[in-house]
Amino acid sequence: MENINLHTHSKYSLDGTLDINEVINTCFNNGIIYLSITDHNTCDSYLDLDINKINKSGTVIYGMEADAIVNNITYDILCYGFDLAPVNTWAKKQYGTIESRQTKIYLKLEELCNSLNIKLDKTISFNPEKEFAHSAILRMIENVEENKEFLNKYNIKTINDFYRKSTMDTNFPLYIDMSIVWPTIETLAQIIHENGGKIFLAHPYKYIRDNNIDWLLSNCLPHIDGIEISNEPKNFEEVSYLYSLAKNNNKLISAGSDYHGSKLHNDYHVKYITEEMEIDIINWIKSINGKIQINY
Repeated sequence: MENINLHTHSKYSLDGTLDINEVINTCFNNGIIYLSITDHNTCDSYLDLDINKINKSGTVIYGMEADAIVNNITYDILCYGFDLAPVNTWAKKQYGTIESRQTKIYLKLEELCNSLNIKLDKTISFNPEKEFAHSAILRMIENVEENKEFLNKYNIKTINDFYRKSTMDTNFPLYIDMSIVWPTIETLAQIIHENGGKIFLAHPYKYIRDNNIDWLLSNCLPHIDGIEISNEPKNFEEVSYLYSLAKNNNKLISAGSDYHGSKLHNDYHVKYITEEMEIDIINWIKSINGKIQINY
């Protein structure tokens, strides 16, 4: 089954490359029937949607991938099927611009590095409109030889290691209280629910510490309507486990490829989704109002 992709990004995400009309055409022309563009902390891409530029039929579900805090830890929360105007107005006020929030994060990381005597290579530039603060700081740390011991101690080899550990582990030296930029999960859920939408935990396996997926899910389950069961999964077993967990806890399911229109994320199709899983997703999609039916 390859008819659904509820996790994609446009140029309104820092790591996206295409406008919304290009994303829709690309996905629809590759067999996707149900699609959501879930940019980071904004719905602005939907304001650029031009049905006259779409060359195939399908359903677009209003979406956003919002950062929110659960028990002092940052999670990516997929929001679907909401009333667009009030949610986008709230998102602009809460999250601000990409530049403003990345600048706040950068300054906090810089302050922590200075307090810990972690030297930064300031010859490396940072553009908060174009880059994540964590990526810039990591490059500045990596370029100083004496920081190798620190990176090895915490097994930091990739930006995912650095970002997840510094925002998800309160014992990590560069942990940040991300309430400087993110709302609580309770606040996010209230806004989305008041406007007819639902919230899902995005890509659970990307957060795991010590392979403890049960810890992660128990932390988030009380706050969410559903779980994204497929997002660049390693195998069918991962997807099947999350599907069973969702069903056992009366949660909805979602699935997406995290398509960004880039070399790193260029897959249009969701992996390891069965017909049963796809039917479950389509059923809740049909029940929500926040979507656009495009008939070419």
